Amino acid sequence: MNKESNKPFDITAALERLIRHIVDNCPELAHVDAARMIIACMCARAPGTQGVYASIQPLRFKDGMRTIRKHGRTWTMPEVKFRGKEILYIIYFAVPRFLEISFQEKLTTIFHELYHINPEFNGDLRRFPGRNYAHGHSRKAYNERLQPIISRYLQSPGAEDVTAFLHLRFKDLEERYGGVSGNRLKRNPKPTAV
Repeated sequence: MNKESNKPFDITAALERLIRHIVDNCPELAHVDAARMIIACMCARAPGTQGVYASIQPLRFKDGMRTIRKHGRTWTMPEVKFRGKEILYIIYFAVPRFLEISFQEKLTTIFHELYHINPEFNGDLRRFPGRNYAHGHSRKAYNERLQPIISRYLQSPGAEDVTAFLHLRFKDLEERYGGVSGNRLKRNPKPTAV
């Protein structure tokens, strides 16, 4: 084993650094407050690259509302605090599945989840017209919209350093660092009936 460190590679810390760098260098994502988000790992139950790579959980309802009335009941989202700040979004990365895809797919996945964040950063998702409000008429078109943003980002100072780990697969990180670790949430915040 050729370990660079005696500590496992912390995937959530690396993703947090990368996301802070992205929002500091992409005008299209300047509304994102990385300090009010949690980055966490979720288990990828099946091996391989088939399935979900990441998902975002907004911690508010439509238009940033904490409480809504639906089907005759009142629902409220719990307040989540982390590092002394109220959290509005959680982004989960499926490990090790996320680490098994290509560099470009990893970057597209990260930008895909960040672009879901409402431009008002109010805890709601960015909403497109129509039934498929999360992606608009096509997930493919949604991801294609991100490619020029990603290309510009990769030209920004420091991008090469903070994205370097994305060139490695799970096994590479394990061999280099002796393991891979990441934060997991004990419970996912869910709306409750009041």
